Formats: sequence, C-alpha cells, structure tokens
Amino acid sequence: MHIYSTCGIYYIQENDVSVTGMIDRAKLAKGYITDEYLKPYAIFKSDMKDTYVDEMEICSEFEEGIEKQEFQVFYQPVVDAKTGKIVSAEALVRWFHEQKGFISPGQFIPALEKGGYISELDRYMIEKVTGCLDQRRAEKKRFVPVSVNLSWMDFYDENMLEWIVRGLKKNNQNEQKIRFEITETSLAAIGENHTRMLMHLKENGAEILLDDFGNGYSSFGMLQDYDFDILKMDISFVRNIGVNKKSESILRAIIDMAHKLGIRLVAEGAETEEQAAFLRANGCDYIQGYYYYKPMPEAEFLQLLEEGK
Repeated sequence: MHIYSTCGIYYIQENDVSVTGMIDRAKLAKGYITDEYLKPYAIFKSDMKDTYVDEMEICSEFEEGIEKQEFQVFYQPVVDAKTGKIVSAEALVRWFHEQKGFISPGQFIPALEKGGYISELDRYMIEKVTGCLDQRRAEKKRFVPVSVNLSWMDFYDENMLEWIVRGLKKNNQNEQKIRFEITETSLAAIGENHTRMLMHLKENGAEILLDDFGNGYSSFGMLQDYDFDILKMDISFVRNIGVNKKSESILRAIIDMAHKLGIRLVAEGAETEEQAAFLRANGCDYIQGYYYYKPMPEAEFLQLLEEGK
C-alpha cells in the first residue's frame, strides 16, 4: 500500500486572524495543488482568497441570474468549407449581470462546476436552444442544427440525462436538429460507465460532437471505442497553418482518417484567408471561426438565416 499526503500551508502573518480562519486558508491553499506527486503542498496567497470569494459570489447569484434572464444564448455560425454558407451553429452562454456587467465564461463556468450548478446551466441552455428551434419550425422558417455543450458533471446526474433523453423521444430529432458537444478531456474524465450514457443519447437520435480533438493523449483511442458524428479539431492545429509544416501534415492526416471512418470534421478558430483556403483545399467539411462569423446574439443569427447566408 502506497500512501500519499497533500498539505496546504498558511504562514501566520496577521495576528487578528482566528485559528479557524488560518485553517480555512490552509485548506483553500491545498485546493491549488496541481501535481500531488511532484509538489504535494501549496502555500496560501492573498489572491487565493479573492478567487474564493468571487466563486462564492458567482454561485450565490447564479439562480437569481437565471430568473432575471441575465444568461443569454449567443450563436457562432459554422459554415460549409466549400460554399461558405451557414450549415450549423454552436450555442455559447453569456452572462450580463445586472450590477457587474459582463462576466466572462472563463470565470463563471469553472465556478459553477465547482459549486455543482453547471448542470442547471446546461439545462437552461438546452431549453433555450430547443425553444428557438421549435419556434422556427412552427413558423416554417429556415433553421440549422445547433450544438450545445455538455459538462462532464452532467453524466453524473441521472436526472439530467433522463430529462435529455425524454426530450429526444418527445421531439423528432431529425427535425429538431439539436446536437451535443463534449470535450475530449471531459470524455476521459467521466469514465467508461458514464460514457455509455453518451452512446445512449446517440441511440435516441442525438448527434454527438467530440470537441478539442487532438488536444489530449487518448484522442485516437476514443475513435476506436465510440462512434462520433463530428470531430471538432483542436484550435491549435488551425492556428499553426502557414506557421508549422508538421502541424499542417497532421491536419491533413486527421482529415483523411476521419473521412475514412465516416466522420465529418469542423475546423475551429479560423481567422485568416490563408487558414480557410488551406482547410478548403484539404477537404475539411466545416469551418468555425472569426474569419466568417463571431459569436452573436440570437436575433442577429436568425437575421443571417433569413438573408440566406
């Protein structure tokens, strides 16, 4: 039996801090350990307390933000690489706080994951996107598939997954056109038992996108075990077009391999004509990036669909 220990350290500098407060600070520092084998300790710093307070405030104000509709769905169009026409979109959440203004997703999403609120946010996003697609369909207006991101924590919430499956069965998925994205890192984190639920979603008509493909060590092993509909290549490959010849060769190989497996590809993060031209020339199916469109409010996105973009 091998036993490892970790330790949070607080140096006593303020005499007015209670013993309980000192222990809390040491515990908080312990949560910042990144490699328990290389460096099994962390020393408390003042900015750790600020981060902790921010996270607590985010979690405490989250439900009120949902009630006040402070969370908005932004859509980033995905275009056909050959024609440049919008063929789908990714739904992205934005928080416009009543007092604090815009709060970055990079700040509130990790906080909601730590606080256990992320599934509630994902549910809110699915409801909003589904409502938009249902309305477009009812009005017989053009709509395209929209992907919603799922957190790894959603797969540990049986109620959440059952709710998603009920929605898939209730609506004709071929018409509703909602997709689910999960990152490669998240897929590795949820483990074999819970990835069965991912396939259960697919069995009930959902299309599954694997995001950030090529970012982790288990990328190709995942393709052996699961049938993904679409791969979204890690943004680092696209950024290296015209810069790193090895990255370009890897990119060509991934495109070729995916097509042989019957999987479509989205290149994310295209910002220049050179990048878009390379992706078109090498047979990439879809492109998502600022070169074509930035994330935008729902009304602006729907206007593009009306214009036939």
